[in-house]
Amino acid sequence: MKIETLAKLFPIKKGISENASDLNFENEGRPFHIAKNELTQREISLFNDVLFQAKKFDFAHLPHGTYRVIQFKSQNFSEIAENLSLIFSGIIKVKQVSSNSGIAIEKMSAERLSEGEFKQVLGTLTQDLGVKCDYYLGLFTDQTELSTLYQAEQKNFDQGLSFSESLIKAGLAQVTSPPLTKIKQGLLTDIEAQDLITQLYQHDGNQLKTAKAMYIHRNTLTQKIKKFERQYGLTLSGSDLVLLYSLI
Repeated sequence: MKIETLAKLFPIKKGISENASDLNFENEGRPFHIAKNELTQREISLFNDVLFQAKKFDFAHLPHGTYRVIQFKSQNFSEIAENLSLIFSGIIKVKQVSSNSGIAIEKMSAERLSEGEFKQVLGTLTQDLGVKCDYYLGLFTDQTELSTLYQAEQKNFDQGLSFSESLIKAGLAQVTSPPLTKIKQGLLTDIEAQDLITQLYQHDGNQLKTAKAMYIHRNTLTQKIKKFERQYGLTLSGSDLVLLYSLI
């Protein structure tokens, strides 16, 4: 659709807006933006998912430097986007990719947060907003390599894998080991074991949080862990837990 036709229906403005509450998009290679508060939710979805869906981003326009891309998936991404630049000082741009996803570009600085710190701050934000959000914290790299790295990180995020998890899975695919094959075959049909591994892994091995997430008593969880370890010969902690999670 011609941008001139859309401009007759919506208050579209030329250029890129640095305001996180605005919707940025491109048409025939030219940047435009519109204030989301002037659109209905249905119109926002139309712009994102039909008219101007754009998962690719041109990082060549960034000033020379070192950056990382943070990917988000949330039905309430627009609410999260409005706060990202306020609580993360290194974020220089926030871009909505679709109606339920977006990215933030962070420039490397001495004040950058570790993944643990980022997870804690983002968790507090989403809790305050009352929304759910999944994220992928990319690696810092030179601006000239950012586009290539981002494509790989997109695939990881789509598959629900972190950088280290993707490497482990790729490595395990090349390993021929009878014990490993036996464990993997056992886990393939053991739905209860898969859930136990997933919950422990996602809660960093914290048994109290895991029991709460599984809606069971802490003692019941302990019994499940002991049963699993007797059956499979691996512990549900440390490197064994990482290995087990990579097998399911």
